[in-house]
Amino acid sequence: FRLGSLKLQKVSSPAEVVKELISYCLDCLGRLRARNEHLQKENERLFSDWSDVEKRLEKCVEAKEELEADLYNRFILVLNEKKAKIRSLQKLLNEAKESAADAKCTSIAATEMATGTENDYDGSTDEETENLTRASLPSAAERNDSLLGSPDAIDTAPRRKRRQRTAKPAGTRAKMAAYETDRPAKEK
Repeated sequence: FRLGSLKLQKVSSPAEVVKELISYCLDCLGRLRARNEHLQKENERLFSDWSDVEKRLEKCVEAKEELEADLYNRFILVLNEKKAKIRSLQKLLNEAKESAADAKCTSIAATEMATGTENDYDGSTDEETENLTRASLPSAAERNDSLLGSPDAIDTAPRRKRRQRTAKPAGTRAKMAAYETDRPAKEK
């Protein structure tokens, strides 16, 4: 293998040439050492920056995990509160449906009694029916058991008003018929 070739010439002062070669090599060595030191400092700076960034990243990851855990705990609390609220509202809705059904049954019975359409002469009077419906209503402790309190508690006064409205006086139809006969004459 031939790696290269040189042509050497005879020099009159070999000491001076050797001196120049040594000074050139020393200059190159000095420049290379300075560059090496600069690169080592840069490498150390980058390594310290990398370790700082790694530490900050670990802190951020820990903070993120703590925040996630906190948010999950809060979410679980809110979710459980919402579930409890939904259960209480469903309970109130069921109670309202039951009380509405009871009120409808009692108002139908009261309407039948007021109009005289009931064929059972051994049936109870209005006062007895009211006493029975009051006994079937939930007690005050049961109504206050729920979170919001039951706004659907049945009052006896509205039932009496309904009875009065459903039992129309006999003269109402005659007035309506008289009004309807007068109305076409006025319109013409």
